[in-house]
Amino acid sequence: MTDHELATKLKELAETPAPPPRIDVDRARRIGGRRRRVRTTVLVVGCAAVVTAGGLTAVSALRPTPPIVPAAVLPKSPPVAPAPTDNPLVAKASFGWLPEPVKGIEYGVGGHGDYALAIGRGDLAPMIWLAVYDQEPPLDRRHDMGGRAVRVPVRVGDRDGYWVTADARDPLNQGNSYLRWPTADGRWAELNAYYLAVPDLEQVLLRVAGEVTFANRAVPLPLHISGLPEAFRVADIGLWRRLDQDGVPWRAVLQYSSNGALATITVSLPGGHADGLGKPVCTTKNGLRACVAIDKPQAAGITSQELLSRITLIGPDESKWTPHVIG
Repeated sequence: MTDHELATKLKELAETPAPPPRIDVDRARRIGGRRRRVRTTVLVVGCAAVVTAGGLTAVSALRPTPPIVPAAVLPKSPPVAPAPTDNPLVAKASFGWLPEPVKGIEYGVGGHGDYALAIGRGDLAPMIWLAVYDQEPPLDRRHDMGGRAVRVPVRVGDRDGYWVTADARDPLNQGNSYLRWPTADGRWAELNAYYLAVPDLEQVLLRVAGEVTFANRAVPLPLHISGLPEAFRVADIGLWRRLDQDGVPWRAVLQYSSNGALATITVSLPGGHADGLGKPVCTTKNGLRACVAIDKPQAAGITSQELLSRITLIGPDESKWTPHVIG
């Protein structure tokens, strides 16, 4: 192409009208205006909301705040007082009301269990055993129901307890009755009654249970012991009231093990027999008789006579017996 032809083409291009624009400017302006109005409205509404919220906050701040009511706190049961250490016979529970046939109360600690026993008179003396367990005992605790033991729910005072029986239709279990209920401190109490024939027996036992009190209590005894060898360990301690069997209204028996030996102290009114193994050595003072029997003195580290010399007899008046037995 010559210079003349190039100049002619450029002139024609310059004089040709420009193509219409691909962007509709007027439409773009209209859309942009609407978008600005929307943003402005949102901004105004947002500011109004902030102002309103601020106003509510301010009003709320001016209103008095109601006092916070603390959550209800359920009363806690007082802890069980520790058992005294100067008396080997400590009851965990005590009877309140008892029916007429059973007025004597025995206590026991050791190998035959920890219990209080309300007992009557006669060859088949009516008995109500009271025991306290740290945990709920097995249903058939004594294995005397042939694997057929069931619970029969019942209200005991303000607690939900139950009868244990081999027949749910007979809560009293043919007269060998078991009644259990939880104590306020989380332990479990049990009554076991037999040979007890009174009208309305269920209600009688429920009343007995409802008036039981729970606390460690040193049972007063008719003797004081100045000291025991360090190796002595409680085997069985009991205050028994078996006039028809023993010929005396009560006997206190303290039995200790020591290095394989057995030492037994028996205190009663004159006429009572001595318990334990070995030949007893006895004395009578202040209206009471005390006997000591040790089957293996060499293992025990003390003779019967030496242990007897450490014993002071208080007398038959039970109101003067001491809860502080040793030391």
